[in-house]
Amino acid sequence: MTEYGQYPQSGYQMPQYPQGSADHQMQQPAFQVPMAPDGRPLADPGKRLLARILDSLFWFVAYALLGVVVVLFIYLAVAIFGDDSPVVPIMAIFLMVLIVLASLYVYEVELPFRYNGQTPGKRIMKIAIASLEPGVPLRRGQLTYRMLMTQLFNLLGSCYVGLLDPLWCLWDKPYKQCLHDKGPKTVVVRVDQAR
Repeated sequence: MTEYGQYPQSGYQMPQYPQGSADHQMQQPAFQVPMAPDGRPLADPGKRLLARILDSLFWFVAYALLGVVVVLFIYLAVAIFGDDSPVVPIMAIFLMVLIVLASLYVYEVELPFRYNGQTPGKRIMKIAIASLEPGVPLRRGQLTYRMLMTQLFNLLGSCYVGLLDPLWCLWDKPYKQCLHDKGPKTVVVRVDQAR
């Protein structure tokens, strides 16, 4: 018998919890989600990668469709100027470069500018580009600078230096920025509600 006049119970017993106020028993979570300066949670690097893959696929499809239009223009130029004219290859190269740059600009600058910092891939992954400065909306200049930095690092990717750009967000503190986010002062945040 115990000191309170009860017999000890055998088998499974409920664990004993420390006595005291509930405030002392509550503990902070071990991992807190990093936040942007405006209070929104930062995007997970895995979601950023998936959004970039989706955006690359969408851009490639759009570029391929525009490429068909360029091929039709080249056939028209061959019909007008002939096969041996120097105008045809020059026009083909010019049109392809123009379409690549214009489609990149529209996809990486105009779409996020018009749709709350989201490209189609970011929209699917529920993330968005935001200005690092709280209360300041995204500007075309920021997005253009971000696009140019991304393309520069894509060119440097052939010598492995460019791989630092997308990997940088894995160890960057406190805002998980890639290198192309640093200059234009942007950050990628989670967008839980549909926009």
